[in-house]
Amino acid sequence: MHRDDTRPAARRGGGPAGRPVTSPTAERAGAPAAGAGLAHTLTALQRTAGNAAVSRMLERRAPAGAPGGSRPAAPRSPKDDLLHDPRTFLSHSALALDFALGMRNRMPDLPLNREAFVRRMGDWNRHWFVLVPDARRTREGMPAYLLAPAVEKYVEAFGDDPLLAPLAGDPRLAPVRADQEYLASSYVPYLTGSTANPEESVGHARVPGDAGRRGSGSEFVFTATMNGCAFAVEGAADDGGFTAWHYQSPSSATNRGPAREFRRDRSPTDWFGVEEYETPGDKSLFEAANMLWRGPEGWEVVSQEVRVDLSDMNKARIAAVRSRPLHLTPGHEAAYTARIYTGFATSQLDRHRRLLEQARKSAGPAAQREALEKNVFKPLEMAMASDALMLGGAATFPELAGIAQGVKARRVETVGRVLAWVGRELEGRTARRGGLFNPGGGEAALQQRRERIKALVDDFSDTFWADDLIEEANARATAPGERPAGTGERG
Repeated sequence: MHRDDTRPAARRGGGPAGRPVTSPTAERAGAPAAGAGLAHTLTALQRTAGNAAVSRMLERRAPAGAPGGSRPAAPRSPKDDLLHDPRTFLSHSALALDFALGMRNRMPDLPLNREAFVRRMGDWNRHWFVLVPDARRTREGMPAYLLAPAVEKYVEAFGDDPLLAPLAGDPRLAPVRADQEYLASSYVPYLTGSTANPEESVGHARVPGDAGRRGSGSEFVFTATMNGCAFAVEGAADDGGFTAWHYQSPSSATNRGPAREFRRDRSPTDWFGVEEYETPGDKSLFEAANMLWRGPEGWEVVSQEVRVDLSDMNKARIAAVRSRPLHLTPGHEAAYTARIYTGFATSQLDRHRRLLEQARKSAGPAAQREALEKNVFKPLEMAMASDALMLGGAATFPELAGIAQGVKARRVETVGRVLAWVGRELEGRTARRGGLFNPGGGEAALQQRRERIKALVDDFSDTFWADDLIEEANARATAPGERPAGTGERG
């Protein structure tokens, strides 16, 4: 769920395959008028009656027709809107996957350790959810909801569990309602810490082959909020089922290596990471509600990116809604690997540009700034900017390995030219008044200039992601579905 603060955020290097990034405003413009009216009414109700009252009203609504059917004359409930078309629902309604907060808002007086409940969810083989109004983030024209586990259904199904047994008969527990009023969806647990032993340390769940035919909401796979994690899937078995993983912080310094080994050893058929669900260049905080959905055209990944105010987490806006097909058969491994490492390359470029900005501030008079731009700043920046572009054209693992090797060679060559020029400047600094490293401007300014140029060169010389890519690509060159370089076909 949470990004490791010690690493820069991996940035998205290009639009995901399948449907393009969709503007929430554009989606909303195409939504039926009845849905817009419902959103306005719910917003007003949440502000006047409060979350609990509105939640009771929503849960007591008669269920609408089967998902995908014709639009009923009366407005659908938020649950039925989500079932009918999650992309449209997420384009106008903010959804938070904070399960503990959802349970608290729905039944605030229930004596339940909600955090322990969320941790225990991975031990249960059936799950039920409801949408709870989220007054924190509701604003005019944008209702907001929390996805909450329906505790009463867990008590009914797993009442012998020591965590749930004390709740049986408690008047503060919501009564069990008709099955169609719940989302009987699959759930992938979120774990924290090292991912070195994925079977025990990475949350995962088996999604049945008949998902979508097991009752209302069974066509969904939910997991906790992501802001740096990844959805990974191991493809369909003979029964059509597959395993979904919530891989935590795969780009962090701790988990980068284990994530590479996970992909090498298990060869997941698909990987949906931060490089696909985060808007590049946006410096605000974000949360992603990522889910799997079995729609009319098969399984898809659906993602809502919500941006929150740095000073007030309750202020939120829908930044993007994205979807693309979920790949359950081999043949797409090189493509998602290219996206992962494009994210690393773009992230390093972002960090490098921040260092460049600092170095330019200490570049000295105009003549010295021009010399540094021509001989240091621009050569480093342009070489690094080309790395992500080159990765986008790779079709196979051998091609990816070749590109990574080329990156390393170009960086060595570029650093050699930059350091040769800097060395000549150092040799002449006492002979030329106003030279780049002449101490005439003060020792403090000279020291700062040296340190910032060194930081730039050191960052440019760090080819960690290229080294990782060479190792992963070489190890996976014979992965199922992978085609040798030169066949003219994409994986």
